[in-house]
Amino acid sequence: MKTVGIVACSNGLKPEFKNQNEELFNYLNSIGSKVVLSRCIYEKNGVFSGTGKERASELMRMFKNPDIEEIYDISGGDLANQILDELDYTAIMNSRAIFWGYSDLTTIINAIYSKT
Repeated sequence: MKTVGIVACSNGLKPEFKNQNEELFNYLNSIGSKVVLSRCIYEKNGVFSGTGKERASELMRMFKNPDIEEIYDISGGDLANQILDELDYTAIMNSRAIFWGYSDLTTIINAIYSKT
């Protein structure tokens, strides 16, 4: 069984997307994936799902989990740069997990690529 992590390193998702996201999580489970969710997915304070440090900590929790093979970032926006200084690039380099994201998340992808 493949284990995947779901994070939101950029803007927090609006609570009204919860049902849509549940469909995604249920689909991943139905194809044999175990899903591990970040504690920073939905908006808590304006567009923020947590501080930059909290969001980075959740991403690092995924990278440090030896069972997680893929990490999907389901956010977007313009807040991803807030986590860059909080990432442990050595741990990321030693992880087998692959990070997937698009748009604002290419900020994280480029940082991981350049530092690992």
